Amino acid sequence: SGQKIELKKLMVELSFYEDIYNFVVSGHITLLDAQGFTELLTITGNEFIEINFSKTPDKVNGIDRIFRIYKAGPRVPTGNLNAEVYSLYFCSEELLLSEQSKIGKSYKGKKISEIVTNILTDDSTGKLQVNKSKVQNIEDTMGVYDFIVPKLKPFEAISWLSNYARPMALGPNGGSDMLFFETKNGFNFRSLQSMYSEDVY
Repeated sequence: SGQKIELKKLMVELSFYEDIYNFVVSGHITLLDAQGFTELLTITGNEFIEINFSKTPDKVNGIDRIFRIYKAGPRVPTGNLNAEVYSLYFCSEELLLSEQSKIGKSYKGKKISEIVTNILTDDSTGKLQVNKSKVQNIEDTMGVYDFIVPKLKPFEAISWLSNYARPMALGPNGGSDMLFFETKNGFNFRSLQSMYSEDVY
């Protein structure tokens, strides 16, 4: 309804998940509500939640993002019945956009890395159009292919293509473990081997 509600004072727990085996980042926030915000919010899946936090004061590893709420957990009354505890589950908006569209398109003489970039950023392929600033690292792949994407959701299509992709940097004897995932900085299409070769931080 256009209203903004500050939930920080109600927050009991914030969980934020980054996973190389999931397409997008997600999380949930658990609230202790004694003011009846759950009736005011009337969660329908069209709400947004802004998350802003960092682990260090300099905010080098901070997160300041807007996510889409897709589910409200069960409401559990507290012992004195004056308040209730519930969770709001959120994820990147791109997941919902991917679920609402399908791609039926042919790609001829293209690298898989080029096809993945096209699926993410080309607005003609459907509702999913990721801002180019959120496409963090699409690793170059070997070989050119002719593919017909058979009416798949965008993220499903990328997952399907990753089975055929081989990283260019590792040469013809390199592995073929390519993963599509999102971090707080954006979307990645990378090989396990190149991630293994990076410094631990």
